[in-house]
Amino acid sequence: MNQQETMVWVSGADEGYVMPLAVTIRSAIDHLSPDRRAEIYILDGGITRASKDRMERSWQDDRISVHWVSAEGSDIEGLPVSLHVTSSTYLRLAIAERLPSSVDRAIYLDADMLVCRDLSLLWDEPQGDASVLAVQDYAAPWIDSTRSLSASSETLRYLATSRPIANFEELGIDEDAMYFNGGLLVIDVKRWREERIFRQFLDCLSDHRQHVLWWDQYALNVVLAGKWRSLDLRWNQGAHLFSYPGATQSPFDSDTFQMLHQDPWVVHFCSPEKPWNYFCHHPATADFFRTLRDTAWSGYTPPRPEQYLRRLWGYHYKPVRAHWKFRTRCLKSMVGYRRRAA
Repeated sequence: MNQQETMVWVSGADEGYVMPLAVTIRSAIDHLSPDRRAEIYILDGGITRASKDRMERSWQDDRISVHWVSAEGSDIEGLPVSLHVTSSTYLRLAIAERLPSSVDRAIYLDADMLVCRDLSLLWDEPQGDASVLAVQDYAAPWIDSTRSLSASSETLRYLATSRPIANFEELGIDEDAMYFNGGLLVIDVKRWREERIFRQFLDCLSDHRQHVLWWDQYALNVVLAGKWRSLDLRWNQGAHLFSYPGATQSPFDSDTFQMLHQDPWVVHFCSPEKPWNYFCHHPATADFFRTLRDTAWSGYTPPRPEQYLRRLWGYHYKPVRAHWKFRTRCLKSMVGYRRRAA
């Protein structure tokens, strides 16, 4: 890869995610090597001119240029959404349709990420014949984790799901294949354009609507099955990492588990609990606000929610109680084991 080649970064948002998107891009700029440049394309899912101005002020840097790309007419309206997931979540599926024809390759970043490493290192990863480079999902590592992990493995109880593509057998997808997270992607845009991948995504979501889990990520993993290559796990530290009490309850060995906690290259706040909300336990929350201070949203503090006491119980005391109940069970098991061994 030409070391002086201008990179292409892509993200997208609607008005509800402009502040976290400002942090995502600002953090990427902060870690960019002095001799590298990037063209930034933002897929506009409904961002006001005032918010665009604030983001542009937040990203001022001679090494980058910003382009706003309309997402109107992307055929994403009417696709399934949820409380914290809007139709803008599907914008990444339309990247090849929306970017200029001169763009052949791009790094896609979700709007709820914190970049902690130079993205030049990611750009310099060889694409090979892979349609996309991505990171194995922390919450659902394999197409069928009941097979890839022992059916009796303690890890299974901590996964978000053991089968993220419920109809994988019908689709002919290998049960031992890895499942990837769509938050960070290195995309062969030219190939997506030539193979009309966006149309395949839409057909997939329509034809298998009753099986869709995790919105656009279902389409990405179905359409691109066998066509992607895995990246270092540190390029997309999923929030589900903190749902595993320890390495033995996770899909990772102890060294990897510790490394992912201590040295994430990109932090992904991929859960309903976001650092810009009042109640957030994520360990990178302070880092998020340190970067936020360098944007046009400096000084923002999350508003105290309604029904404060009820939410305080749900977000603070209930998890602590559950944690100590788990630790007590472990202690009792250890004591019982030692007594039997004696």
